[in-house]
Amino acid sequence: MKDSFEVRTLTSREELDGYRRLLFDVYIHESGWKFSPDNPAGIRVSDRRLLDDRDDVATCFGIFSQDRLVGGARICGRLHDRFEVHGYQPDRDLSVLDIPNLIEANRAVLRPEIRGSSAFASLALHILEFCKSNHLLLFTIPSVQSVMRFYKSIGMTPAEGCRFKFEPEDPAEAQLFLVDSEDVLDTVINNLRQLIRGG
Repeated sequence: MKDSFEVRTLTSREELDGYRRLLFDVYIHESGWKFSPDNPAGIRVSDRRLLDDRDDVATCFGIFSQDRLVGGARICGRLHDRFEVHGYQPDRDLSVLDIPNLIEANRAVLRPEIRGSSAFASLALHILEFCKSNHLLLFTIPSVQSVMRFYKSIGMTPAEGCRFKFEPEDPAEAQLFLVDSEDVLDTVINNLRQLIRGG
């Protein structure tokens, strides 16, 4: 039987707290992520929720299976004219991000039992279609190799010279992927739709 997931924008405090608790469960409890207490993003833990300074300006999306939140991600625009990555890489040339209507997609999370399903592809498609309908372009900076391979497979291109660790103690380097035009966005959406249909 084909996986069945619903992806929607999270609007209620209960749903948003559920997403942030899921981030805590996977990023902190499961993966053992130890962020610096003085990190430039204001990342912190409160009541088993992973919070940061962009929570109030982020649009969060949830993946639901039979009305249960099983994953999510968010998009964020600039805060004080800067993306989150600017705080971590203040000396790097990030002029590649000087594009109008650009947003960052980050904080993707899946419960362990749905990894390997079509959930992540469904989430990515929903976010990309949201961007298209709102005339937005996007970038994302994954550090997980399987996610990088997935983005390449749907036509997202790694940006030259934009591979780095957010913090020195991070176990892996992250790579910036950029969807910098409507044509690229359309191509990625079409590739992703075909992938989901064929999956």
